[in-house]
Amino acid sequence: MKKILIGIGAVALVVLGFVGSQVWNKAMEPSVSLSATSIQEQLTETSELATAKLEYRGLVRYENGDIDFLTKKGFTMVYDAEVKAGVDLSQASVDVNGRSITVQLPMAEVQSISIDPDSIEFYDESFALFNWENKQDTTEALVLAKDDAEGKVDQVSMIEQANGQAKTVVESLLAPFTQGDNAYTLTVVQQ
Repeated sequence: MKKILIGIGAVALVVLGFVGSQVWNKAMEPSVSLSATSIQEQLTETSELATAKLEYRGLVRYENGDIDFLTKKGFTMVYDAEVKAGVDLSQASVDVNGRSITVQLPMAEVQSISIDPDSIEFYDESFALFNWENKQDTTEALVLAKDDAEGKVDQVSMIEQANGQAKTVVESLLAPFTQGDNAYTLTVVQQ
């Protein structure tokens, strides 16, 4: 009987030690609190997120003046452009309700269009006797090139691609909160 009581006591001490160590480990784990504000701060730090890029080779025709050889001049310009689209994450809204996180992302938009000045090539140049100032012509041609490149963005559904990529990035950023014992349910939607 004495041996049985000693065996039961030993098993009880082992179980008590195991349970005690589990409680101690849980108490010493850092507590992670998740709030809409903390997520919003993370997204705002990222701010403008470029999620799609298009490299484009374009051609524009520039003309200025009305009378051939006297005031009418022009040229054709070939250029390389880089168009970036993405979302401004500082405009995202976050809602944490219980174990559910909802992030509403703004729609993607064109963030920048840059023309590579080293890529510009001029063809079919025509000069005018009384309209010889070229500085303004090049500036106006670059504006035409930017407008031309921006017009191509819609044709390649770049904005849709940027929206999808932004959603994927935010889901990846918050993925650690959707795993484990205290997992949150994440929903990312476009406004």
